Amino acid sequence: MTILNNDFLALTLANPKEISPFHFTFPSGTAFVEDTGILRLEPTEASSTSLVLSAGIHGNETGPIELLNNLVTSILEGQLTLNIRLLVLIGNPIAANCSKRFCEVNLNRLFSGAWQNYEGFEADRAQQLELAVSDFYQKEEQQGEQVRLHYDLHTAIRGSMHEKFVVHPFVEKAVYDKEQLAFLASSGIEAVLLSHQPTTTFSYYSHAAHGAHAFTVELGKVHPFGQNDLSRFDDLERSLVLLLQEGVLAQKPLSTLQVFSVLEALIKDDESYELSIADDVKNFTQFEEGYVLARSEKSQYQVEKNGDAIVFPNTNLPVGQRAGLMVRPIELEALQLV
Repeated sequence: MTILNNDFLALTLANPKEISPFHFTFPSGTAFVEDTGILRLEPTEASSTSLVLSAGIHGNETGPIELLNNLVTSILEGQLTLNIRLLVLIGNPIAANCSKRFCEVNLNRLFSGAWQNYEGFEADRAQQLELAVSDFYQKEEQQGEQVRLHYDLHTAIRGSMHEKFVVHPFVEKAVYDKEQLAFLASSGIEAVLLSHQPTTTFSYYSHAAHGAHAFTVELGKVHPFGQNDLSRFDDLERSLVLLLQEGVLAQKPLSTLQVFSVLEALIKDDESYELSIADDVKNFTQFEEGYVLARSEKSQYQVEKNGDAIVFPNTNLPVGQRAGLMVRPIELEALQLV
């Protein structure tokens, strides 16, 4: 049994709840369809690099899904020779079929065991994806140093002053990997947002539980299937092809990256909570000191310093959840790099 037309996306969307496992060979290795949206590709030659590429954790973020599907098709057809271990994940196929961000609860808030607090498809899927990543890393050849990578690809409804940016997981002692940042720069990433605390996102799970170099990668705007301009992902695709074929991380000077630190999370503390911004305000929009950016009957938030900016603003959510992040640009020289 093989994947019809080497179209992993079509197989996944046609079977959004489950698939019986099967495996087959392709020109440079063996493919294992482990369940719906879970595809493990093992190269013929052993590799010390294990890469997880995930997309569609939010079902309506279709561009990255199409990008990954094209890479998989190229590998299975032999146009691209795979020389590292690869796990491809289409996160939320039920929501993708419905053109929705999620069905019951935001899947990207359910990792590191947070799924235990919920019921339904997304909670079950978070557990399943955690297990898939754990099993993938545990199947590594135990010879020599292992490189673990996870790039979780997203797009957003809201525009951004920096079209392509990454959320870097919180790291102890604030020490950052120079080679990974140079890879991101080479991939067309314009900005890096340094997380200030542990989270329950998918990329943070891979970092915290498995020591992977992991990032949430935001690649621009949401569009329906078939309406994405995949040429906007060309830089990332070139970097990924080099990594898949040669196990090499493309490099570019870090000077092209703008780095931001998180000041604090804005929390919706009451049903009266509102942000003093237009609905179409872009991520990384900056404000002047003293501006009252958020208010409710219980509190208000004033901008602390000229240039402080907001990322991921959203008040259409339950009380107690994050309504946005306040961030501040910092100098690259201020980072401790290894």
